[in-house]
Amino acid sequence: MNEIPARYSDWFENNRRILETAYVSHEEPWRQSGMSGPEDRWVSLRKPVADCIERSGSFLDIGCANGYLLECILRWTAELGLTIEPYGLDLSEKLVGMAKERLPKYAENFFVGNGFTWLPPRRFDYVRTDLVYVPLELEREYVDFLLENHLTDEGRLLVPNYAEGLELKGELFPDGYPTSYLEERLGQVGIEAERFMEGYDTIKGRRMKVAVIARQENHATA
Repeated sequence: MNEIPARYSDWFENNRRILETAYVSHEEPWRQSGMSGPEDRWVSLRKPVADCIERSGSFLDIGCANGYLLECILRWTAELGLTIEPYGLDLSEKLVGMAKERLPKYAENFFVGNGFTWLPPRRFDYVRTDLVYVPLELEREYVDFLLENHLTDEGRLLVPNYAEGLELKGELFPDGYPTSYLEERLGQVGIEAERFMEGYDTIKGRRMKVAVIARQENHATA
């Protein structure tokens, strides 16, 4: 089991408080899940995550917020004839409560915890997370932990970067470490992606990229 280094104990708590306060101040479900602007912008930057799903199975969203991404994943994959069992994890008990209300059928599938240390009750076919959820120096350890403990043998880790090509240090939350170029960053920490899916936000002219990371290709070094 991972342990949070003492120097970062406040880092996670500060981010939980900042994001929870920001998200619950809005009414639109996509704003409660971290996306500003109209819903079309949400779709353009989030649907590529669903496009990475190629088969029916279980899906864990780490940093699930109010559960809106999972709700959309269920709809978008159903349109392709796929059946997804959704699970969610978030640092915020308040946001997890909102997710349970949004998807009451799956209320028992939502958990409060830190993805860096949380051990799941089962393994999943797909897990989505962001590198920005952990400090820069912990990114490789975080990815290894998920590959080792969260994915099935044939599972895929989906790592999106919603601001591909941009320099946003400090704009997401204080002391955050956003990735500017996802493929480059994964290479720096020794993680091999199977493929990438891309999207584009026409409103702000912002690109996004999702890395699809196969457990089997990286497990030997995890």
